[in-house]
Amino acid sequence: MTMKMHITKNQRKPHIILYRRDNGTATWMYADDFFVVHDLSHFGLEKTLGYKTAFMGMLNNGMEIKDFENREKPKQMAITAEAVYAENMANLFLMETTHSNLTDFNQVLRHAFKPMNKQLSAPVLSEKEISSVRNHLKQLITQWKELQAGETMELDYEC
Repeated sequence: MTMKMHITKNQRKPHIILYRRDNGTATWMYADDFFVVHDLSHFGLEKTLGYKTAFMGMLNNGMEIKDFENREKPKQMAITAEAVYAENMANLFLMETTHSNLTDFNQVLRHAFKPMNKQLSAPVLSEKEISSVRNHLKQLITQWKELQAGETMELDYEC
């Protein structure tokens, strides 16, 4: 099963992010540059780590992208450990793209994760996993930056 992520780059209006689920339905939103790279961060880390029930999996299983804007909607859902991990890591990996890489990614993740979730311990990634996510995200962001206005970036996510 494959979900497709389409990001259309626009110049003087918001970009469009569209997710075409493996059942043929879709969910989409207008997005600024931040949300594009944030979603690319989710895509890169979830694909690299093989996550199936985090952000991308939730979208493929029927959640609407706009539901994430509603603070009450996610509270009504069963959120998996993968989804909690991915949200925390997506922000850290994204932060690294505009600053330098964290010296000890796992230590910062533990520190950031602790106040957010009392029921789960922070995940621990191997150096190979951290490096793989960083490289994949860097490639995705480069691909996005090189895209011309009016063009669409298409990515496949195995669910």
